[in-house]
Amino acid sequence: MIALACVSVFAAGAGATALWLTPEAPPSLAPPTRAADAPVAVQEFSDTRSVTVTITVDRGAELEAGLSGRVTSTSCEPGGSLASGAALAGVDGRPLVALSTAVPLWRDLHDGDRGDDVEALQAELSRLGLPTPVDGRAGRGTLARVAELFARAGDDSVADAVPADRIVWLPSAVVTFGSCDAPVGSTVAAGETVATTTGTAVSASIDRMPPDLTPGERHLTVDSVTVPVEEDGTISDPAAVHDLEATPSYQRRAHEQDRGAADASGGADAQSGGLPAELSLRSPISIGVVPPSAVYALSGRTGCVASGNTPYRVEVVGSQLGRTFVRFAGESPRSVRIGGEGRPPCT
Repeated sequence: MIALACVSVFAAGAGATALWLTPEAPPSLAPPTRAADAPVAVQEFSDTRSVTVTITVDRGAELEAGLSGRVTSTSCEPGGSLASGAALAGVDGRPLVALSTAVPLWRDLHDGDRGDDVEALQAELSRLGLPTPVDGRAGRGTLARVAELFARAGDDSVADAVPADRIVWLPSAVVTFGSCDAPVGSTVAAGETVATTTGTAVSASIDRMPPDLTPGERHLTVDSVTVPVEEDGTISDPAAVHDLEATPSYQRRAHEQDRGAADASGGADAQSGGLPAELSLRSPISIGVVPPSAVYALSGRTGCVASGNTPYRVEVVGSQLGRTFVRFAGESPRSVRIGGEGRPPCT
C-alpha cells in the first residue's frame, strides 16, 4: 500500500515537472489572425511616370534683309540669341523686326487682306502679348498691333500697313546666332544675309505615352526644367521647346550625336531622342491608399471598397508594392474591410 502511494506521488511529480519544463510558444510563433479592416491613408498623388523625349532641331537659317541701305544698328553677336518680336538690325535707321510665324510674310498687308500668312501673323502677335483675333483677315486691329510691335523697336512710323520688307522671318521663337554678316557701318542689299543661326530646337514630343494615365493636365520635367505637355505627348509652346533645348541633359545628348550625318542625308532635321524625363499631373489629386484585397466588384478602373456595411465607389488610379491607390467619389472612410464574404453590394 505504501509502495503504491509512492508510485502515485512519483507519477504526479513527474507529470508536474513535465508541464513545468514544456516551453510555452512565444507570441511571434502563434498562428496569424486575419485582419478584418485596414486604415485608409490619404495622400497627394501626381501619377509621375518615367518617359523619354525626342527633340527635333532645324539645320539653321540665313536671316535676310528686306531693305537696301547702311546698317545703323545690330543685335547680332555670335553665340547670342534673338527672340521673335525683337529687332535684328537697323537699316538707314529703320528697325528690321524678327518674327517667327508658321507662314513667312511674303507681301505687304493692308486693311482687308486675307490669307494664311495673315492668320500666322495674328497668331504670333497674340503669343507675343499683342492680342488680335486669329481670323485670317488683316483688319484695323491687326494693323494696330503691328504698329505697336514696331513702336517697341523704336519706330512709330508704321501705321496703315504691315511692311513685309521690314520683317525678318525666324524658324523658331528663339534662335542662336552662328555668324554676323552685316556689322554696323556696312551696306546691304535687299535679300542679302544679315546673320545666320545655328540649329535650333523646333519641336519636342514624348516617344511613347504611358498607358492608363490618370486624366488631367500634365507637365514634363527634364532636369530642373518643367514645361506643359499636350494630351498626345507633344510640347507645342516654342518657348518650352527652347527651355528643353537648354537643359544640361539635352546638351550632353546633343554632343554625343553626329548631327552632320543627319544633315548630309537629304537635309533632314536632326533629332535627339531618348532624353529621360518625368511626366506628372500639373495639379496633384487627393487619393486613398488601401490593400489590393479591399477593392471588389472592379470593372475597368471603377469598383468599391467597404467600411462596415457601407460601400464606397472608387476609381483605381494606380498601384505600387502591394498598395492600391484609389480616388473616392466623395468623402473617404477611415478604414476599409479586407477581403472576406458578406461585403455590401457595390452600388
